[in-house]
Amino acid sequence: MNKKKQFSFEEIFKQNERRIQYHLRQLRIQDPHQEFYQEGLRAMMMAYETYHPDEGPFATYFNVMIRNRLIDLLWEKNQDL
Repeated sequence: MNKKKQFSFEEIFKQNERRIQYHLRQLRIQDPHQEFYQEGLRAMMMAYETYHPDEGPFATYFNVMIRNRLIDLLWEKNQDL
């Protein structure tokens, strides 16, 4: 079953928005300008667009995509220092 066709991104976002906040806390990211939150949201949208059911559970795919993008952004920020 393709969940992408079953639910709109807005519905998926409402159900999964807290995943971004969870990863921000887990990675101890201070985000006063919500730059990391926006990247997490972008990662969530990308996950929604590229998800294939045979790759595993939807939630796991979201978590991996969001966490990896936040880590990449942390790495990019540290390279600028």
